[in-house]
Amino acid sequence: MASSESPVKMKKVKGSQHLVLDEWITPAEAAEIIGVTPYQVRHLARVGIVEARKFGRAWMIKRESAQTYAAQERHPGPKPQESSRTE
Repeated sequence: MASSESPVKMKKVKGSQHLVLDEWITPAEAAEIIGVTPYQVRHLARVGIVEARKFGRAWMIKRESAQTYAAQERHPGPKPQESSRTE
């Protein structure tokens, strides 16, 4: 499927805890939104920076959380310093 939108739609049923599938995306889809790798998205999920749930071994990321994180200004970490030793 070319679109990132899921054709399956589930509604929340009164009194139940069903997920609305359109709200959840894979780490690969979240990586495209955020501009990082799927590995980095899973790391963000593990440390609680993006809202996510794990189903067995598979992570699902809340679409809105990925979009919010992508909209935030981020500062990359420090660049590795070159060795000052001379050989």
